[in-house]
Parts: sequence; C-alpha cells; structure tokens
Amino acid sequence: DIRGHWDLRDLLREAGGRLVSPKMEFNDDADSMMVENIHATFAQHFRQKNAEQTLRRMKARLMNGYWPFQAPVGYEYYSVKNGGRMLRRCEPIASVVQEALEGYASNRFETAADVMRFLQDNPLFPKDTRGIVRHQRVSILLRNSVYAGYVEAPKWDIPLREGQHEGLISF
Repeated sequence: DIRGHWDLRDLLREAGGRLVSPKMEFNDDADSMMVENIHATFAQHFRQKNAEQTLRRMKARLMNGYWPFQAPVGYEYYSVKNGGRMLRRCEPIASVVQEALEGYASNRFETAADVMRFLQDNPLFPKDTRGIVRHQRVSILLRNSVYAGYVEAPKWDIPLREGQHEGLISF
C-alpha cells in the first residue's frame, strides 16, 4: 500500500540506498513526489480491486459447488472443458483418506488420535517435513465436508451445499 511504499523508501534512504526504477525517476522535489504518490496510490487501488474480484469469483465458485481453495489431501485439480478446474480423487492417497474417514465413522478408530496413528503408520499418506502427521491435519481432515462431496465457507456466509466433485465418503 502507499504507506508501505513510503516506509520502504525511508528505510532505503536511512540505509544509504536509493530507489531506482526503469520506468520512473525518484527524486525529492515536489513534482516528483506527487507523481510517485499517484503511482503508489494507483498500484494500491489495482491490488485492492484485484483482491475484491478474486474474492467475488471464489464465492461464486463456491455457490456453484466448486471448491476454490487448495485441493485437500486425497484430491487433485484437473481442467475441464469450460476452462475451470475440478477436484478428483488422487490415488493412492484418496483410498488412505477414505479408509481413515470410514474407520472413524464406523468407530474402528474411536478418537482423532487413533486416526492420526493410522495415517502416521501408512507410508502412502503425506507427512510434514519432519515425517509427522500433525493433530491439526487430522482435525481438518475429519471436519472437511469436501470429503463427503459438499462445499461450504461459513466465514463467507456460504452454507453447506452439494459439490460438483465426487466425495470420498457418504455424507
């Protein structure tokens, strides 16, 4: 944003550096600073408008049953004819996730910790950089309606609705 631009410019000056651009000169006279302010203001405006447009499109995709976020573990994106992207099973991980979720639903795994141990012991399930399945990942996995073929975004006031993708488990 414009405040960040001027803060960065001040830090550069204090460190003995100067801002250089192939598109414009940065000087300390009134006219140069006005032009610089205009450029920074328009850049901030374009970033904000882009963020608004991206949010609108993501909400619209959710309303139509498409998951616009990062593909959950066990899914991957593929391109469809209309130019969009859809989720599909990503084997063999999808089968591991399905077994974990069905095991939890049927009480084969009584707690989230049991699910975590199952996933930790499965060589196919992706681990973090330390080779560990974290509690948070299991918690997300057990609560994500995408795995049942649904989408929702409570933070955006988008209630649960049927998704356009195949669920790994029944609702």
